[in-house]
Amino acid sequence: MQRLPFIFVVVAAGTAPALVAQSDPPIVREGRFWVRTFSGTVDLHEAQRFRVDTVGNVALHGESGKAANFTLKLRVEARDAREAAALFRQVELRTRTQGGWAYLNVSPPRRISEPPELSLSVPRRLQQVRIETRAGNVQASELDGALEAHSMGGKIAVDAIRGAAEIRTGGGDVQVGSVSGLLRCYSGGGVIRVQNSGSECWLETAGGEILLHDANGPVHAATAGGNIHIDRSSAAVFARTAGGLIQVQQAGGLVTAESSGGAIQVSAANGVRCDSAGGAIRLRNVAGALRASTSAGSILAELQNGDRLEDSTLSTNAGDITVFISSNLPVTILARNQSGGAGRIISDFPQVRVRPAGGDGMAPLIAAGALNGGGPMLRINVIGGTIYLRKQR
Repeated sequence: MQRLPFIFVVVAAGTAPALVAQSDPPIVREGRFWVRTFSGTVDLHEAQRFRVDTVGNVALHGESGKAANFTLKLRVEARDAREAAALFRQVELRTRTQGGWAYLNVSPPRRISEPPELSLSVPRRLQQVRIETRAGNVQASELDGALEAHSMGGKIAVDAIRGAAEIRTGGGDVQVGSVSGLLRCYSGGGVIRVQNSGSECWLETAGGEILLHDANGPVHAATAGGNIHIDRSSAAVFARTAGGLIQVQQAGGLVTAESSGGAIQVSAANGVRCDSAGGAIRLRNVAGALRASTSAGSILAELQNGDRLEDSTLSTNAGDITVFISSNLPVTILARNQSGGAGRIISDFPQVRVRPAGGDGMAPLIAAGALNGGGPMLRINVIGGTIYLRKQR
């Protein structure tokens, strides 16, 4: 072990990277705090991976070069500069290398008033960077390789990550600008916002909203208590919420959506499987097979000429179902209203005949017919509402 002046400790394991640090940074007064800012450089030698373990806030930025440059700002409350200096001497920075990794560990004084602030610039070309903080926010940007950013409870913001990214926080928000590789985000209770994902992504929060602008791959989104809004995915979307709205503007594949207490809206997709326990379902510009059911809500579906419809089913236990059908769309209708004597089926198409299923006035109503020569079967089932078959204007 080699002890550097004042605070810096280098622990050798294999070949330790050299740490060059400012030995006597000044102590200044800022309000009620005594402040000291340390700076230094870690020579990474041939290391391809870099890991930071600390307490407090971390800001990391990728640049050209072969070393990791850092500044560490600490704030303490003390009676005078002498007492503050004694606290600052308790700070330790340790470095080591092992298995192709270079490590930087920061241990602040036990008696510290505010979270430390660690700023780093690292070589952009690193294959992997991992950041662990036990209490604080994380920012990371401009990396060619993979990133892992973990915080026990702070906010995490990343951008311009050209590899894969794994982001985990115990309770803060997650903000992603651009990640080119596979993306995984988890929050114990915050909002997740993603601007661009270049590959498949998994987004999960235990209590916040999920907002995704663009994904070039499948999307997996789950929240225990918030809305999910997805602007565009080039592939399939899997969305689940225990108590909010699910809204998908455009998906290149199948949309599978489940909500235990909110509405579902899909504006463009190649197939849908939607299930809501307590909300309405709205489908527009959807192709493929449609499977939509709600226990307590209405369903509205718009079927266009260009939509390549397959056999589909729409069902609600307490609400209306309205289907707008384009004039040239070939489809076969089989609708059933099980609301008893109060049930109705209203159709704009003379080819679809409405009749009771039996002689009893409480028997279900059935409507069946082929439009434009017939095509895929569209089954509609309602309990406690009305079925509307409308011509698309």
